[in-house]
Amino acid sequence: MARVLKPLSAVVLACSALLSVGTPAGAAAPAPEIIPIDLLLANSYTDAAREAIEIWNKAVPTIKFVEQDTPAALRVMEYKTAQGVQSHVYIEGAGQGWVYLEVGDAQLYKPSRIVVHELGHMLSLNDSGPGPCSKVMTGASAGADCPNDQPDTAEVAAVADFFAKNDVGDRIPWWGSRSAAR
Repeated sequence: MARVLKPLSAVVLACSALLSVGTPAGAAAPAPEIIPIDLLLANSYTDAAREAIEIWNKAVPTIKFVEQDTPAALRVMEYKTAQGVQSHVYIEGAGQGWVYLEVGDAQLYKPSRIVVHELGHMLSLNDSGPGPCSKVMTGASAGADCPNDQPDTAEVAAVADFFAKNDVGDRIPWWGSRSAAR
């Protein structure tokens, strides 16, 4: 019996040693940075905003927009101007502030692209236009016929890099003034 227990003990010890050694591939991913967001005032943009939230959550696993049914530090609001254009943001910190979605913009551009673009600002991205339709941060300069609402790999990498070094609420470097980004 002792002969059987010794080899069995050695196997159990070896297995437990292997299990206790973590490998990068087997390591658990860190919890994502949570960004509370409310769509209480989004009105006709509510579905597009939910779509944009899902797009960013899937594209950048290190951040996660979480919709809440009470006012949040990040608010989305539909509004109307006489010109019928000019969706923009007011940033109070990364993932905090206001996203203003102009009703007329949805008549010209894909609504989910508009919201993905504006949320991109809240995630640290500046406008990159004029440019190709493949970049969501080119915004309106990509043209009204641009249907792309998916951030490209460079935009995703820039957001992931920002949140690897910063937290929700931190200052966004390019946001130096209290003027609105479009």
